[in-house]
Amino acid sequence: MSAIKHAILLTMSVLAAYLYLQVPFLKHYSLQVFAFISALYLILQKKQKGRFYLILPESSSANLALINFAFLLLTGSSGSLASPFFALTFIELFFIALVVPNKTALLLVLEIMVFHFSLSIASSANFVLAISELSNLIALPIVMIFYLFAKNQYDRAYHNRLLADAQARELNKAQRDDQAVSEFVSSLINRRLPMLEFLLSFPEKNKVAVIAEIQVLKQDLNNLIRQIDKKSSKKTTALDSQVEEQNAQMEILIEEVESEASIQKENEN
Repeated sequence: MSAIKHAILLTMSVLAAYLYLQVPFLKHYSLQVFAFISALYLILQKKQKGRFYLILPESSSANLALINFAFLLLTGSSGSLASPFFALTFIELFFIALVVPNKTALLLVLEIMVFHFSLSIASSANFVLAISELSNLIALPIVMIFYLFAKNQYDRAYHNRLLADAQARELNKAQRDDQAVSEFVSSLINRRLPMLEFLLSFPEKNKVAVIAEIQVLKQDLNNLIRQIDKKSSKKTTALDSQVEEQNAQMEILIEEVESEASIQKENEN
């Protein structure tokens, strides 16, 4: 679902938890409902991801609203800001910070603050929060901001690592292509050209062999170019320039060999 619809769904989960706790009969069974929803959440996560330990929901999943409702029921029914389970609220904020966009996370933490403030102030004797309750309330936005900052730093570090890995892969591909070009040129200089020189010593007698050797040379050059294209669909400018330069040099060399063969043939005639 879209981010707006997901934010509305999360807001409805906060409102539903508040309305649920206003009914004394339902409030009495809050712990059982929390256990049931938690088990249902794990089952849904197991069904979607195939593992029980993958408890973090998807970014637009309705499962987050479900577990958010369960956490609010548990803490709200056991004293809200004075609840012995209030520390679980920070786990709830951790889920929210990692899964939803930053604006939605900040909106939701404000709603959770209003939720706990309303329940705690209504149950207090003089409608005044205790120091411990007030500190718990103030801790909610501070912790959420810290979570969002940590998520931002992690995303940047992860992006930089992916970029570094991509650059390393491109460098390795370029090095392998350079090595292939170097091996081809080395083979040309050390093996192919001496063979052509030997054959051109008797051009008329070795005319067929010279033409065959030139055709093989062209084929090897085309195979080299196709091999480089397969290894990397996106070449760097330097590598493109190098391959084109080697290609041009090979074509010039082939033309010179053919021209030399023609000259020697004419001289013999």
